[in-house]
Formats: sequence, C-alpha cells, structure tokens
Amino acid sequence: MVKKTTKAQGKSSYGGSQDNTPIPHASSSTANKPTKRSVNATKARALRLKNRGVKKKTKPTIRRYRRPTVNKWDLVKCSACQAIVWNAEAVTQGTRNSPKMFSICCQQGRVKLPPRRAPPSPLKEILDKPSFRPLIRVANGMLAFTSMGGQIDRTVTGTPGPFTLRLHGQNCHQIGSLLPGDGKLPRYLQLYIVDTENELENRKKAFSQGASPVDIDDDLIAELIKMMDEHNHLAKTFRHARNRIVSGESVEFSVTLVSQRQRGRQYDLPSADEIGGLLVGDLTENSAGKDIVVEFRSSKLQRISDLHPMYMSLQYPLLFPYGEYSYDEKIPYFVTENSKIKRECMTMREFYAYQLQTRPTEGMTIIKSGRLLNQYIVDAYTATEQERLRFIRLNQKKLRGELYTNVCDAFDSGDTDAAQLGKKVILPSSFTGGPRYMSEKYEDAMAISRWYGNPNLFITFTANPNWVELKEHLEAYGGDSSNSRPDLECRVFKLKLDEMMADFKKGVYFPKPAAG
Repeated sequence: MVKKTTKAQGKSSYGGSQDNTPIPHASSSTANKPTKRSVNATKARALRLKNRGVKKKTKPTIRRYRRPTVNKWDLVKCSACQAIVWNAEAVTQGTRNSPKMFSICCQQGRVKLPPRRAPPSPLKEILDKPSFRPLIRVANGMLAFTSMGGQIDRTVTGTPGPFTLRLHGQNCHQIGSLLPGDGKLPRYLQLYIVDTENELENRKKAFSQGASPVDIDDDLIAELIKMMDEHNHLAKTFRHARNRIVSGESVEFSVTLVSQRQRGRQYDLPSADEIGGLLVGDLTENSAGKDIVVEFRSSKLQRISDLHPMYMSLQYPLLFPYGEYSYDEKIPYFVTENSKIKRECMTMREFYAYQLQTRPTEGMTIIKSGRLLNQYIVDAYTATEQERLRFIRLNQKKLRGELYTNVCDAFDSGDTDAAQLGKKVILPSSFTGGPRYMSEKYEDAMAISRWYGNPNLFITFTANPNWVELKEHLEAYGGDSSNSRPDLECRVFKLKLDEMMADFKKGVYFPKPAAG
C-alpha cells in the first residue's frame, strides 16, 4: 500500500513540522563543495597569517624549453665541422644543452681533418673568374703528373646542356718513367724533367695529341707552372731529379713516393724530402707494396694504388696545389669512450664526403673548380666502389655462410664442372647495384604487388636546376650554376624526394597507400 500524504503535511514550516518524512542526504556531486562558512574560515586564516607577517608560499614557475621554430630549408653551420648544411639534413634535433648533429658532412663529429689551406695567389684569382672554369680541366691536364686510365666518352663531353663525364672500363691512374722512351715526346711528370727550357710548348703539344689545338692563354699556364715550382712538393721532388740528370751523372736512379707517413698527424703538410727520395739501384726489395717507384727510363706504365696518399694529388695538381695528402687507410676515427662505434679508422666514402662540403672558414679550392669538380667526384666514386669490391673479395669466408645458394645457382645454369668454374667472387645483396641487390629489390616489389594488388600510379620525380634552395646556396657561397655543383643538386633532390614520400604516406595528395 502507498500511504497518502495530505497537502497540509507537505507545507509544514521550518522546524515546526511534526511529520516523519526523512531528510534526503546530500548527493555526491554536492557533498564535497565547500560551504559559505568554510570559505570564510579560510579567508580569515589567511588574514591572520598576513597580519603576523607570514608570507604565502608560492609554487615555483617551471619554464619548459620550447624548440625554436625553424625552416627546414634554412642554411646552417654544422657545430662539429663548420660545414654549410640544410636544417632538413639533421639526423638529431637540437635541445637546450646539445646542438643539432649532421652525418652527411662529418658523421656527427667523428670525422675530423685539418682545415684546408687557401690556394696560392695565382690560383685564387683564377678560380674567381667564371671565364676560366670551362678551361680548368685543360689546365689541370697540362700540369698533371699521372694519366687517367679510364677511357672518357667524348661523344657526351661536348654536347649541349649540362656538362657530362662518362668513363668506360675500369678507372685507374698510371705513371710513367722519369725519361720518355726513344723517339717519344715527354708527357705528364716527364714534362717537369725533360727540356724544361721549352716547357710551355712541350705541355701544349703533349696535351693536344689526338685532339684539337688547345685554346688557352700562354701567360696563364706560365703562371701556374711557376706556382707549382714554388708551392707544390711533388713538383719540387721531380725538379730535384731534373737537376741531378742535368748535372751529367751517369748513374741511373729512381724516385720513390712513399705510401706511409713517417711522423706527425696524417694530414700535416708534407715536405719534399718526406714525399719521396732519389735512390740508386734495385728497389724491388726495399719498397713497400703501395710505394710508387718511378723508374729512370721505361716504356711501361705503372698503375698507382687508390690507397696511396698521393693518389689524388698526382692527378689533380690544381685541386691540391701544395701536394697535400689524400685518403689513407690509417686515418683515425674521432670517437669517445662511451661511443658505440667500434671502428678505429674512417672509410674512403667518409673522407671524400667530408672534402666535398662548403666551409667558408677554410680553402674552397675543390668546390670552386667547376668541371674539374665533376671529374674529381667521378674519380672519387670509382675509387670508393673499388674499395668496397676489394673488401668483399678479401672477406668471402664471412659472406659465404649466408650465400650458400650460389652452388645451386651454378648447377642450375649448367656449370657442373668444378675445374672450369674457377674462383668466383660472390657479391652480396648489400652491394648497391649488384645482381643480388637488384634481384632482391625485384622480389620485394613483386611480393608487395601480390599481397596488396597492382600499383595504381606511376609517378616520376625530376630535379630542377632552378630550385630556390640551390640558388640561395650558390649566391651565398659561390658558384656559377647548379651544374657546377652536382653534389648540391643531388642533396636537394634527395631532401625533396623524402618530403614528397612523407606527404604521400600522410595522404596529402592521394589516399594513404595500403603498403606504406
């Protein structure tokens, strides 16, 4: 039964009601709310403390570090090596206590080399003239000590458009003897020894053999020859050999260019006595494996090891006007005690990547050399690839464990006679451009297509030599056009390609890819 309540009982006055209706409890939403009395008590307590002189404790203000907003295309300096890089190339973002780190220039500070000296006075003025840069390869060829073994494709060298350098065959540097053979004209290092009274004409004749006459200022070449005699230690070594031959001594001798440093840091400026020496007699027993022994007279050409410290200085005297040392296997890696890098010496790729950076605080002879820079980059790349192939060939025992399927491949191709197979060198899939590398990429692409379906779009992405980022860099730090700095063009292309791929994965232009 439901008990009915009369209207009079519902209107009882405050405190005078005699009904038995229970008083409802405060809900949870209002139970914790302070009453008017409690608020006044808190204020009163604060007033009493204030009158007593007690100061209220305030919470300390915590200032959080906010990373400044920067444009990823801003040009900045690497804090470790002072190279000019883009913000987007940073591998670690900077904090309040540590700067940004870059690996494209110095491997986050692990590669440290002495600063390059500014070029001598004649060469410095010449490099700043845009009219000289198309002729710099001709001038360098006249002064070079060695020849390039790779055959240059002349069909693409003089074509309209950007300068292109293509090599056929295996690239190498070769050096001849001190004196030419009977009835032959002197070439390369022999021009520093033979008939130096007519040296200018001899250099023009030697460089024009089999090609059109050289159109270059004679006074310019004469100034460069004088610069080499005054500053280049290699030129001083061969001039010393000339003086001995001119003196009339009948004893034959050889010039040895040593491959090991005898003192100091790996990149102290060498002296003429340290680079080489004039030795009499048979040097086959005393010379090291990588030493360059220039014979007195021979019709054969000697191949120079790409690991010799003078490998690049002999071929590019205008890039190394002082005869500086180039790459060496024993250049130490700069690592700390807590570093995770176990390697003790830097690689050839890291060395050349360090050299190709723009550093306003030191000499920029290499990056201002125009077309000669293109040739130098191709030469450095081929040397780096040969070093990788050499490592693979010498470490086949470590690689064969994972590549045992090569035996099955040989059997399937019909090579069943072991006597006819010979010793094969297996290129692993880690070697870029090798057969296993290409096969692995193809199989990955087919597996993705089989799982997610055929691709819907075929997108091409090309470089633009008029990109604003390239123009800003060239205007700030020198350069005729982006074609004279192919390294910068490739770097900007890589950054923009990564930016485009990131937009595709976020679904900016198209729906998000299924296989992203």
